[in-house]
Amino acid sequence: MRKGAQVYTVRAFLTDKAQCRESYRKIAGMGYDSVQTWPPAFMTPKELQEMLEEFNLVNCSSGAGYEKLLEGGAAVAEAAKTARIFNTKYVTVGTLPEELRYSRDGYKRYAASLNKIAADLKKEGCVLLYHHHALEFYSLGGGETGMDILTGETDPEGVHFTFDTHWLVAAGVDAADWIRKVKNRMTIIHFKDYAITSGAEYIEGVCKTFAEVGEGNIHWPAVVEACRYTGVEYVIVEQDTCKGDPFDSLKISFDNMVRLGV
Repeated sequence: MRKGAQVYTVRAFLTDKAQCRESYRKIAGMGYDSVQTWPPAFMTPKELQEMLEEFNLVNCSSGAGYEKLLEGGAAVAEAAKTARIFNTKYVTVGTLPEELRYSRDGYKRYAASLNKIAADLKKEGCVLLYHHHALEFYSLGGGETGMDILTGETDPEGVHFTFDTHWLVAAGVDAADWIRKVKNRMTIIHFKDYAITSGAEYIEGVCKTFAEVGEGNIHWPAVVEACRYTGVEYVIVEQDTCKGDPFDSLKISFDNMVRLGV
């Protein structure tokens, strides 16, 4: 499995071309061979791809707006064109719209819309990618969650997933078990740890935070084993917030992944 970095982790250091170049240089220097990134407003996809090639970094996915992709036609063609610039077939969309998050019907409608987008992307040789948070594991009753619908009612060939270890644990589910459920539908996974901070103001409080891989409470050996079973190719470190320098956090995560056998 390749080890990569989601550049959202170092988003504060991507404000101009010079800063981007230095950030990618640092990421590659740690040993990462891939990233998950997007073109900032001041760079074209081609310019970003050339910068990544300078440091032998692979961008594992591209992105597009859900609402635009629903329009089909030119929007889908443009998304596929950008993906090809990055030499990837994966086009990722954001979290489902808020109005669809609270009912079985909402999740079913969203699953149907993902299938529509995926069918259009498939004609362009691309695969739709969905990255979850904790909210998709909302219980709809009868033992069914929103994620059950999103995985069960979407095209296995056209809709793939990027699971996130922190959000799986935050949702109260077995991370390794869910990773296994999407066998052959997950090439990219996000690794971030789930840590408990000290000093809760009241004993019922869950004072959780984002942490470097291996520095929190996730049982990583089971997760790594499940990733191998599922067919994960890119393990992408993402840390939404860091206590110190985010580049230091990325290095800690990289070294711990090596120790874990990733």
